Amino acid sequence: MEFMSNLGGGAQADRPSLFELIAQDKMREMLEPALRYVIAVYAQRYPRYLIRIVNRYEEFYAVLMFFVERHYLREYGASFAENFYGLKRVRAPRVVKHAKVNIDDESVASSAATAAAAASMSALPGSNKLRERDIRKSLLFLIGLPYVKCKMDEYYEKVSGGEAARLFGDEFTQEEEDLTGQPLSVRTKAMALKLFKKGYPFVNALYQLSILAHYIGYLYNKTPYYSPWLRLIGIEVKRMSAADYRDIQQKARNTPKRTSNSLIESVQNNILGLLSGSLDFLKVLLPMSIFFFKFLEWWYQSDYYRKASTAGDSAEVPPPARVKPHPEGLPLPREANICPICLKTITNPTALSSGYVYCYPCAHKQVEDHERCPVTLMHCRTDDLRKLYNDAGM
Repeated sequence: MEFMSNLGGGAQADRPSLFELIAQDKMREMLEPALRYVIAVYAQRYPRYLIRIVNRYEEFYAVLMFFVERHYLREYGASFAENFYGLKRVRAPRVVKHAKVNIDDESVASSAATAAAAASMSALPGSNKLRERDIRKSLLFLIGLPYVKCKMDEYYEKVSGGEAARLFGDEFTQEEEDLTGQPLSVRTKAMALKLFKKGYPFVNALYQLSILAHYIGYLYNKTPYYSPWLRLIGIEVKRMSAADYRDIQQKARNTPKRTSNSLIESVQNNILGLLSGSLDFLKVLLPMSIFFFKFLEWWYQSDYYRKASTAGDSAEVPPPARVKPHPEGLPLPREANICPICLKTITNPTALSSGYVYCYPCAHKQVEDHERCPVTLMHCRTDDLRKLYNDAGM
């Protein structure tokens, strides 16, 4: 996204609103089911290649997002969703508390001056960028924590009976077995399972309440962290400034090209460059795909699609070209209800494949004897005779 101007003004220029932070969180959460749906659809067409990914989708998605998030954290100092919304991650400033000292003491005064200088250095632009260990911590909570939470939710659904057990009570829960006389390991496992079933809902509630508490605290400017996990690893989320965008562009221009002395190194460098470019293209591909699917949704719900789909049905089909009478064939009578063979009013009208109508006895005898239409001399068979009906059904 483009650089966002200051919405709050003053010292809060780089502080994103809670709505921006929730939006990027929701976007990251929606990527997983969207990709799952796409893979499931194509797995029905190519099960040989994709069925294993569908069966182990959580692991596949975690590995995929590990490389995506690591790339964006290293290159842009933000996760993929944060970078999409123009946000960045910075190390939180360390608050150092000093006791009251006697300024007359030169040694204490010099140490205090050194600490003040260090604090001022930490406030300089660029000094709070993410280090490698900060990136590892961020990946742990961006990839590892959601994966563990997903697996625990699935396991709890499995052992607790799922939605049916919550709606209808104990009718869908498994009865506890009598473990009297069973080995200690079996009883320990059963006890741990029972504790998990009883305690996990409370742990999950504390998990959600901690997130809600940080949302409220961040909304009222009581804390710089909108998430308990960011507080735990000491990282804040800020808006990207114009200087950050200039630094990214300058870094891209100044990136040295990798030189290779062998074919293997050249191929390896090209593959790494292609992968890096593909990961960078994701932030362009995502809005393009959203726009494309929204356009398809609008198109199939609009009148333009209905008109286009019914245009072929309402189009008039031109009649076939008329077969002209042969010069050596029988002449056509002036009146249309006269049979060209018997020159009487047509009774039991019958058409040949040439399109001309005769009396059935006349047409049947003519075709049976000569195997052709008497007017056009077109080849016909008795199977080509078709009875015509008038409005009265005769």
